[in-house]
Amino acid sequence: MGFSYTERTRMDESRFDQIAQTFARDIDDAIASGRYVRGDAFGALAARRLPRGAHVLDFGCGPGRLSLLLARAGFRVHGVDTSEGMVEQARRLPREGLAVEFERIPDHNALATDAYDAVVCSSVIEYVADPRDLLDGLHRALRPSGILIVSYANRSSFWRWYWRKWAPSNPLSAEQHHVWNWREFRRLLEENGFRALGRPRYFQSPLDRTPLGRWLDVVALGGSLGIVAVRRV
Repeated sequence: MGFSYTERTRMDESRFDQIAQTFARDIDDAIASGRYVRGDAFGALAARRLPRGAHVLDFGCGPGRLSLLLARAGFRVHGVDTSEGMVEQARRLPREGLAVEFERIPDHNALATDAYDAVVCSSVIEYVADPRDLLDGLHRALRPSGILIVSYANRSSFWRWYWRKWAPSNPLSAEQHHVWNWREFRRLLEENGFRALGRPRYFQSPLDRTPLGRWLDVVALGGSLGIVAVRRV
């Protein structure tokens, strides 16, 4: 998972630094128990859309667990985040023999132009102040016809509504600026130079690991997050 890259304040960065160790441990627990659905979703789309050896930017890499998963799948991965605490956690990962590196950057404007075959962007875009500015930066970083695999906060999700109303408050909820339905998000992507390669899949619901959940992952009322692959045009 990653976080805001546009107009993040010093206080925001300090907060993400403070939770980095706990956040990394929570993901490790999910991986150990077979509950890392986010990794499965991004890994499956990357395997489907990208050739082995593709140069992949993990934008908003957080503590690096998704980057490591992609590197183990045969991709060359560059994980970046603005939080030094998150990047520090990522750099502690065992990486021997894997083509993966981590770097702290100030924002997306620091990215090289036409440098990557693909970008993965996991739980970042809903947190930034200006999603269009972020998409413009990712568009520049991709090579022509490059692939962006992005998750977004799904407005249509029953579970998102339920958790907002009844569940204990997520400490990062106040940082989340945007939610979209698929029509809204597709329009945002198209207006910023991307074309969808199919419809989204949905995840992050109590049904994720059940047979019913796997059958319903194309239904927008399900998971609180959508994930989709799009091509730079």
